[in-house]
Amino acid sequence: MRNLFLFVVSLFLFSCNESKKEKDGFIDGILEDFSKMPDSVIQKGFAILDTIQLKPVEDLVKELQQIPDLQEIGVGDELLSFRLKNGPTMLIKLKEFSSITKGGTGSSAIPPMMILNNTVAAQNNANVVGAQRGENRQNKKALVLAPYEWQFGASSDALVPLEKLKSNKNYRGGITSKSNPSKTNQLITIEDYLSFNDYDLVHLGTHGSQTCNVEGEIITMTSNCHTYIASGITFKTKERSRELREQFKNVSGLAFTPTEIFLTPAFFAAAYPNVNNKLFVYSACQLGQRGDIENVFESILQNGQLFYWQNNVIAADAKKAFGSLYDRMLQYGETAPTAFENVPDVLKKNLRTFESEEKRGDSIEVYTYLKMATKGNAMHIIEPISFIDEKTKKELQEGTVYPFEGVFEDDRPEEASFTLEFLGYTAQEMEEKNMSFSLKVDGTTVLDRVPFLPDNDPYDAIDVTTGKNEKTTLVTFKRTKLKKDLKKNSSVKLEGFFHFSEENYGYQSINVSTGSSDMRIVMKSSDASITMFFDADNYALKTTYPEQNQTLYSDEEGYIYMNAPGKGWMKTKLIQMFGAVAQLAPINMDFASLKMNKGSVMHKIPAFAAEVTISMLEKEPKAKKISGGIGSKKTVFIYEGRLTITFDSQKRLESLVETGTGIYYYYEEQQITLPKAQVFSIPSFSN
Repeated sequence: MRNLFLFVVSLFLFSCNESKKEKDGFIDGILEDFSKMPDSVIQKGFAILDTIQLKPVEDLVKELQQIPDLQEIGVGDELLSFRLKNGPTMLIKLKEFSSITKGGTGSSAIPPMMILNNTVAAQNNANVVGAQRGENRQNKKALVLAPYEWQFGASSDALVPLEKLKSNKNYRGGITSKSNPSKTNQLITIEDYLSFNDYDLVHLGTHGSQTCNVEGEIITMTSNCHTYIASGITFKTKERSRELREQFKNVSGLAFTPTEIFLTPAFFAAAYPNVNNKLFVYSACQLGQRGDIENVFESILQNGQLFYWQNNVIAADAKKAFGSLYDRMLQYGETAPTAFENVPDVLKKNLRTFESEEKRGDSIEVYTYLKMATKGNAMHIIEPISFIDEKTKKELQEGTVYPFEGVFEDDRPEEASFTLEFLGYTAQEMEEKNMSFSLKVDGTTVLDRVPFLPDNDPYDAIDVTTGKNEKTTLVTFKRTKLKKDLKKNSSVKLEGFFHFSEENYGYQSINVSTGSSDMRIVMKSSDASITMFFDADNYALKTTYPEQNQTLYSDEEGYIYMNAPGKGWMKTKLIQMFGAVAQLAPINMDFASLKMNKGSVMHKIPAFAAEVTISMLEKEPKAKKISGGIGSKKTVFIYEGRLTITFDSQKRLESLVETGTGIYYYYEEQQITLPKAQVFSIPSFSN
């Protein structure tokens, strides 16, 4: 068999020497671009793989050393590598990968380099993955690749981001997951590995291994070592020539077994020369032993982080470690470096590399570590800011009717309170870093870089409370003037900016609804009642008096309409007409003193819905809140010990009641058409 192996090699050597065109294309050194490698050299490499037989490693090395144009031979735990001049790296599998580890098992033949980086998260300014994409940054994209799902099963750490990201608002609908469900059903392609720039977060769970070059007749291991990542991409023998050429045109950093493709660090260096605002997780064995992965990523990273394993790692241990890491980045909102720092040491340091002592055998007793390559900004993988429903304390949902304070379309700006959830930092950290908040409403800035800590003044317009954990802070900005009169039943765009620094911020944009300011208002006393209908579209008010069988109208100009016997509808602005109405009002008020910028004095009743607000009463010394905590459907105040003021679950004025009399507000759509009327004027008696 050895003679057959040498005979096949000699045939390929002869064909190479006879081809002057290919010979002229040879370049001393190493070619990485697969499409530029001479086909004869590629086929010679495959011929060696097809004919060589497994035997003790020392014998394999000696056999390969006889091949002319051999550039290097490397030996590892699972792989033996060799490269011919101007050809790709070829890999001989010494044994199959295990389903227990993310690669192979440790070996006494290759002592690992125990070099750990000392990244300090606090030294990095914070930013968010995908920050360069403007408003669309909040719709983030994640790619999860699991080439060996069929082997790892429930122990696959790729299941961690799939499970934890899907419930986050930034990743809903933005997760792409590809896996190979069986050894023969291969769904992952090279295009998937070339698409990382399309995503903000990439998690690759696979196998990894490495080889170190050997030299001399007496085989000596050198420190020139190379890392290989199993891609899960397979090909057939008949596809080795034309199909491989077409599929991997202009692709660098590939290594081949007879039917599989592995990726080297050179692949990522060529495919991604600039990595900006991204997070990569490469979960595979032995990626940190020789530093080539870390060196490549520290070269190509502009702003971002990469996580990988130093030595061999048990698949179940990797899953636990990444479970904790993603929890810190999602539930606590921490940047990747801070989350890494806060993962318990028991999950990331001094982890076993063997399933048991029996399986370790005579191999060197080493441990593994989760490592991080980092450069530039420390990345949040989510936007660490959310608008919160003030009642439920849950995230505000798109299209929700928001409790704006005011009457829509009355030519006066509304007000509102906004509760925001800020993640990733303790209150002390936000104060020390001078973090602030800005708010835009329909593109208009209504709060501009407002600091909210320290919270020393209990009477100011900012309330600060601790959230679900020490890295969550809830802040309510009360009585915020919106600088515009909103339209009823319209969409309003809210944009929140959580400023980490001068340049970088977290962002959320959400569209809410104004709902309607239309109302049916019932005024009741012990012996009478009045019903009002308010149409905010045309600011028309209809008032009915059932006992008197009378109906009055009022318009935005301040005219009152009445149906005069024998004359039809007349309109006037006389204030004296409302003496009777004042007697039915349940609240002691002087109607003549109520001045309106728009409408008649009777419009003051629907205007109460805008003027009597929770935020107004909270700063009123005569008002005492008696209910309205988290989960409460209604908020209730007692004013001057006699008047009960109630707000509904949407913070709208519901009723004002005092000793059996009251005004009750029902928010219902109204459509009022004013009657055609003549203007009635009182003659002047002045001399």
